[in-house]
Amino acid sequence: MKIRITTTVIWIVAALALTAIALWPAFVKQRENVAGASYLPTPAPPSTDYLERDRTIAFWEGMVRKHLSEDMLSPRQLSMLYLQRYRERGDIDDVLRARRMAELSLYEQPRGNEGAEIALASVELTLHQFKAALAETKRIERIDPTEPQMRIREASLDLELGDYTSAKRIIDRLPPRKNLDISRDTLIARYEELTGRLAGAREILARVTAQENSVLDAPAQQRAWFFFRSGEMAFEAGDNDAALSDEDQALATFPNYAEANRLKARFSCALKRWQSCRDAALASANVVPYPETLGYEEDADRALGDTPGAERIADLIVTIERIGNAQHISDRLLAIYYAEHHIRTADAYAIARRELGVRDDIFTEDTLAWAAAADGRWNEARTAAGKALRFDTENSLMQYHAGIIALHFGDRDGAKRRFQKALILNPSFHSVYADDARAQLARL
Repeated sequence: MKIRITTTVIWIVAALALTAIALWPAFVKQRENVAGASYLPTPAPPSTDYLERDRTIAFWEGMVRKHLSEDMLSPRQLSMLYLQRYRERGDIDDVLRARRMAELSLYEQPRGNEGAEIALASVELTLHQFKAALAETKRIERIDPTEPQMRIREASLDLELGDYTSAKRIIDRLPPRKNLDISRDTLIARYEELTGRLAGAREILARVTAQENSVLDAPAQQRAWFFFRSGEMAFEAGDNDAALSDEDQALATFPNYAEANRLKARFSCALKRWQSCRDAALASANVVPYPETLGYEEDADRALGDTPGAERIADLIVTIERIGNAQHISDRLLAIYYAEHHIRTADAYAIARRELGVRDDIFTEDTLAWAAAADGRWNEARTAAGKALRFDTENSLMQYHAGIIALHFGDRDGAKRRFQKALILNPSFHSVYADDARAQLARL
């Protein structure tokens, strides 16, 4: 049963992990404070499955090379392993390899090969081909319409595409919960977070994190993902010490986890702990050089007085756009970086518009709003900001962006409300914007 759960969660969250036993007492204490939990499952022993990833992949690559008649299992297994290695190391070529193997498995057995179909949908999700992934998911659903896990997958894609009504409809129609279900409750936590109920989302995720870390066969990265997300929510709620602690626990669970280091850099930059910001950003960028992460490194270099180093990083980000973003996975991150740093604002706007064609969720609308504002397209910025905050999502950056846009149109009450909420959520949400929000309030 636990193996089935793990496979499902891998598809939905596309990244997860394990915890060091020595750190668990602190985790239990924190989660009891956050969620009021009276019981948490016993954590499973630490896993180092990632150390065997290349060897395991080499074995299955050898099986595929043997070209056994009607062998659909070997390429299917290899597809899932390539995807897992991508989550661990960020090599986009592994995603393309995973697609080829999923297609080969389906060629060998076109029908009744749900595992390969799920692998293919996972590839589409990872490549941000959300509409294709949703279509594939619905096709699988028609084979077994009674399987609730497929509905959970559909709802998770609805959230990516910004179809919150459909996601909520699916959530409401799921069978009654008999006990905690990792995939279901991860979905619900995300929905609650996006639609303005952050405290409830954190409570659910605390229970799910404990449950996931009790699953013996869960990959280390998979288990670490839950700490990573817990830290992100903690920061949104202004619990900055807990946020940094969660990312440290993610890194203890899965060392050198790029996503955890990326958020650690973000939090440290916001708190103006520049050396820590630089160290975490560098560690993350050495694994996956996302524009957002490199932007933190650039900001830290400037704050530490290393202007030449900061300029080199800025040039590198432009290079990544030209030659390292062929799959357009970094589009939103590039738009945010350019708008945030008030450079290439026309490019930021064009990229944000392109991303809107891929997924029209609240974060894409917020990115478009900020990029449009940076490029002087204020009417479009106001429209996009309204869509981004249609649930009044508890996210300080989104609230601040909307406040600046409201202020441009002379809406002093609206601006004041947005700035106040941004600072109530987290008084240190950004190294520059938090101070600016306070300054703006003083003038209103």
